[in-house]
Amino acid sequence: MVTAHQPICQGTSVVEVEHFREIDLPADTVWEELRHFDRVLNWIPGGERSTITVEGEGVGAVRDIHLATQGYVQHRLVAFDNQARSFSYELTAGKPIGMQDYVVVATVTPVDDDHCTIRWAGRMTAVETLDEKEVGHALEVALGNMTTGIIAGLKSEKPVFVSQPNEDWQLKDPQSR
Repeated sequence: MVTAHQPICQGTSVVEVEHFREIDLPADTVWEELRHFDRVLNWIPGGERSTITVEGEGVGAVRDIHLATQGYVQHRLVAFDNQARSFSYELTAGKPIGMQDYVVVATVTPVDDDHCTIRWAGRMTAVETLDEKEVGHALEVALGNMTTGIIAGLKSEKPVFVSQPNEDWQLKDPQSR
């Protein structure tokens, strides 16, 4: 689901994105994978050709990611709640898929002993030259692909990712670097 609202400056607005999926895995199993700030490359298309370094631990930790498909991205962990199975991070450098800023919250919620819901909720602003709803859709696809990657990894299956809109936008736009 993608919605745009609250103009923050002329020509831009904040876009809210939500992706959630109920899966047939226990919440504790999923959380044990998802909670690690350094494992994102295991869940994304092209992760095996990308690199990551993490400085620090817990809230305030910063991950520098060099994505084979998108270029450089940096995130800071801004919240982490192990008991609630939730964390949040923000973009601090790079403009992946045409976003100039974003904050994402990931949550794992048990449905019953053998099922849970993975939920990603994000707020982003697109680069001024791009359509914010299209960029919001691209973020929703990225979050869905991460969910697919997490599930496939936990089930020892090969992930089937959806084609990522705006995937190489940052690599093609010299002003975004």
